[in-house]
Amino acid sequence: MFLAISTWVIVTSGVLALLYILRCACARTPKFNLNDLVHFLYPVDLSLLDSLLDPAADFALRWSLNPRAFRREQRRRMRLYRELLRRMAHNSIILADFGNALFGEDERPACACELEGAVIKVRLYTGFARLRLRLWLLLSLDALGVVPTPQLANLRKAADLDGRKAYDELKIAAAAAFARLQPAELDALTRNL
Repeated sequence: MFLAISTWVIVTSGVLALLYILRCACARTPKFNLNDLVHFLYPVDLSLLDSLLDPAADFALRWSLNPRAFRREQRRRMRLYRELLRRMAHNSIILADFGNALFGEDERPACACELEGAVIKVRLYTGFARLRLRLWLLLSLDALGVVPTPQLANLRKAADLDGRKAYDELKIAAAAAFARLQPAELDALTRNL
């Protein structure tokens, strides 16, 4: 009796999951207003990004603070960098969604292809860097003396991609792809990215 009921529950949940997937696949792409693009982006402070990834800053902190204070400060800096990575990933998703809605699937201009390539690079970089950061934050074994506190400068490159360079390429590709925006909105776009 229990086996028959569990079989029907599994089959029913599989059918419901399939129906949900088909509904999502057949749903129309939402209409995006290009003028709203700037409002969906999260600002990324590139000077903070550079200061967090600076090897000299890691070195100076390591030598100026005692080990416990350095670990605390390094964890704070890791959380800041994780937030910047989250914003970079969010912005790349928004740009991809607006780009797909704007250009569609037929006859994509070169700027749309460059935008897609830049989005993919940023998503790869942020995914791998966030994974490494999460592992570093979870496995903070420096208190036990097993693993030393990692340096944020090691995250400048992840998945063979330079994060700052990939994000700069995304900014340039977005400015080229969304050149139809008003000059003030285009300036706000590049400033928010």
